[in-house]
Amino acid sequence: MLLADAAKVSEALRAFYQDYLRDAENRSAHFRKCLDIVRVAVRNADDDLTQLIEMLYPEHSKYSRQFISFRELRDDVCKKLSISPLVWDEALAGKPLVPLLALESPEFGGEGMTVKQALNLMARIRDDGFLQIAGRLNEREALAFWSRATGERPPLPVKRFLQMVSYLTAAGAQSLQAIDAMLYTMRPGEVMQRLLAEKPDLEVRTMQPGQPFTGPVYRAWDKMTAPTDVYAEVMSNPRRYLHVTEFPTGTFRGVLYSRDKQAMGKPVDLPYAEQECIMEVEVDGITVTHVTDLLALGDDWDIHRQPYRERIDVLRTLNLQAPLKEGKFVASGTDFTHLLETIEPAEKLRLVHTEGIKVGGDGGWAILKDAFHVQLLANSIMRDAEYDTFVRLGALDGFEVYEVGQVKLSAAVAQHVRQRLAQQGVLVGQDWLPIDEYGLVVVLEVKGFSLSDLSLTEGDVRYLDDNLGYSDVSQLTDLIEMSD
Repeated sequence: MLLADAAKVSEALRAFYQDYLRDAENRSAHFRKCLDIVRVAVRNADDDLTQLIEMLYPEHSKYSRQFISFRELRDDVCKKLSISPLVWDEALAGKPLVPLLALESPEFGGEGMTVKQALNLMARIRDDGFLQIAGRLNEREALAFWSRATGERPPLPVKRFLQMVSYLTAAGAQSLQAIDAMLYTMRPGEVMQRLLAEKPDLEVRTMQPGQPFTGPVYRAWDKMTAPTDVYAEVMSNPRRYLHVTEFPTGTFRGVLYSRDKQAMGKPVDLPYAEQECIMEVEVDGITVTHVTDLLALGDDWDIHRQPYRERIDVLRTLNLQAPLKEGKFVASGTDFTHLLETIEPAEKLRLVHTEGIKVGGDGGWAILKDAFHVQLLANSIMRDAEYDTFVRLGALDGFEVYEVGQVKLSAAVAQHVRQRLAQQGVLVGQDWLPIDEYGLVVVLEVKGFSLSDLSLTEGDVRYLDDNLGYSDVSQLTDLIEMSD
């Protein structure tokens, strides 16, 4: 796929999505218009349409999410043109930088490079310099190029884009729910390939060992009585999904995944190595300390559909090399204050549904000991010249993220956050870096919240919770109610 074609699609998608959100009365017309652009891209790209994912969705790309920061670009340009960075900052303050960078390229021309060539060129920006690269692109190409190189937000959500693609395939139009189900276990590029296949196989096997999936969500619960019949679990350490696979025959290997499908390392020792399986485990780093649940075993990939008690009973029959930790049944309306009094300060109480597990669905609740503790999304991050780390935090306003404030992280929490980001190849610098796509959720002790501008006035981030993801983020209404 040519960069010029990808740039045209990107421009159309971004414009469509803005119109789609702002002009509710004409959404169908906006959708059809954008669909025509995607249709041309599908026809022209043949089997390389997946390169659009690499170009438009940095968080799902096999290439770097961000190749260079705006600060680095500023320093490069200022050095080449012999101007002060202060002049740059004053002249461009508050203006969108990518369109301004694109203006340095000619309106027409360019070298006609492919998406792959463009991505490889991005890796050489620091060596080649901004001005040299700008001369090799036309203005439209440059818009897409610098947007991708700096890791800007995609033109529209990936699931909406994949839904558009589905309208043009043999599989037929897919609902957003169906696209979501596929994304629970597949990367967007894999979904694309399945949709574009001559004989598409859209069946999703959610619990195949070796295939990561989006784990169930555990919502916040701040009452002292059980919401329904549940199993109460004490969580001493982070929970992971351990996938044990066998290849070659007789050789078992394991990989730990977070609930957001991120690989978290290979365990030091396997707690079970007699069949392929998926287990939920409690870990200290990459050491499995306890086995806590069973989701798949051998050829049976549907164990997760069984009730919690039955899954635990199967675990009891296995030759486990790590202790089994199981929950205690708590009837609906039961006061579990005494349980909270018995756990250590660093431990948490999780309430697990009695029925089977639904991938990406509702798994139960996590107990907040203090109603003034909320779970917020780390939207962006930076460090200053003194190496202090700051994050901008967001709550959910329905399904959209609403930024509520900025806080400084303690040294311990900052190190944990940077380690999580480093696993994704992301390094924290002195420019604000968007990190919302990684689903880092922190627990914040709220000390002050302003109703006038809906923002935090004071708060301390207590810790980063590796078990939580985007769906666990507290609602803005939770903060409003706390302020009341």
